[in-house]
Amino acid sequence: MWIKEFSIENIKCFEQQTLKFDQQNTPYQWITFLSENGCGKSTILQSLGLLLAGPDSIPSLLPRPTGWLRDEKMAGKISIRVHQGPMDPGDFGEEKRRRVFAYSYHITGDRAVTIRNKIHTAPGIHENPDRALSWLRQNAFTSKGQGWFCAGYGPFRRLTRSHQIIVPTLEPQARHNNFISQFQEDEALAVFERWMVYLDYRIAKDGHEKDRRTLKYGIEAIDSLLPDDVHFDSISSEGRILYSVNGEKVPTLSLSDGYRSILAFAGDLVWRLLLAFPESKNPAHEQGVVLIDELDIHLHPLWQRDIALKLRCAFPKLQFIVTTHSPLVAAGAGEDALTVKISKGDKGATFHPVDNLHKLSVDKILTTEAFGLVSAYSPQTNEKMEQYSQLFNKPDKTRADKAALKKLQPQIKDLTSVPSGAQELDRRIDKLLASFIDDQA
Repeated sequence: MWIKEFSIENIKCFEQQTLKFDQQNTPYQWITFLSENGCGKSTILQSLGLLLAGPDSIPSLLPRPTGWLRDEKMAGKISIRVHQGPMDPGDFGEEKRRRVFAYSYHITGDRAVTIRNKIHTAPGIHENPDRALSWLRQNAFTSKGQGWFCAGYGPFRRLTRSHQIIVPTLEPQARHNNFISQFQEDEALAVFERWMVYLDYRIAKDGHEKDRRTLKYGIEAIDSLLPDDVHFDSISSEGRILYSVNGEKVPTLSLSDGYRSILAFAGDLVWRLLLAFPESKNPAHEQGVVLIDELDIHLHPLWQRDIALKLRCAFPKLQFIVTTHSPLVAAGAGEDALTVKISKGDKGATFHPVDNLHKLSVDKILTTEAFGLVSAYSPQTNEKMEQYSQLFNKPDKTRADKAALKKLQPQIKDLTSVPSGAQELDRRIDKLLASFIDDQA
């Protein structure tokens, strides 16, 4: 499955906005949301999570949506259009098969509102009765169903810090568990250890070739997201998963937060794909939707730059919808990604597509509309440059102005020393600037 369109109305900072997630009936495989804090990025992902999880998951994820309405005098609404994928079971319609399904939820607050001739007086989420939604409930939103894959991850993606002996079992969970970390920040992603130990146990006991192949695909998908000098090593006799870091065996408990964040997320994702596509030759190459809030958390800039490409290569048919504060993540998504800036105004938050970030360097991205910085320099450096510019352009300089200008000139010239890794055009510009400053000295 993949998402074609999403709409949000009277929810938190949004008055009414709609966004298409496809282009000429072809899905964007990567969608990035950018904004300042408090502009609604997490609200978008949580709304998508509620819609994709299905109405029966709402009591477990968000039973009482307090504070969700922008205007309490009217109901809010979130809507979605999803496209059925080739591996998603079920046929809707007899003569003409339907593959696109639209459905909505209404959200109420503390003030009485009427929805379809029924008065609601408390915060709640109410499905909009629809034949398509009833069909999806039976075919797509079932806990033990196959296909129709989607999962959501909040910003606090982490493995458990506790030492535990892992019992080798692997039972399907309710569908809402695919999204639990989006709504419960303290929920650790513990199934990574479970499915690896489970498959290792089955291989040791029965030696099934399918289990060997499944474990191999899972390990390869996770390793492909890690730095080159980090990879899976082994599982100890006590059920501890060991990774090789620069040639040294390290248990997952002792890995850094960055490694653990990726292992928790990727390991959880692989396990859920295994359950959704049990007959697939490679579940990592199946279609679905994955939501990730603040993808850049705990990641070094080198990793931030590569993570989008690594995810797209490891899971080439998944539609990733992510939020980030990192220009490296935004640029790394590639030229065929959809990047959306959320801006706040008098009429609420609005969506603004941003083009061509993949062509720009990080400092240039920071000064585009995507991030809105006036300058990529530090505030202290920027202040010196502003002071120099004002003094230089002052028509009638006093003796004190000239002394201050002379004092600033070597400091400003020092700013033009470009590291060896800078682009040639930047070096030429800064060389000309340095020459100009020398001429004015």
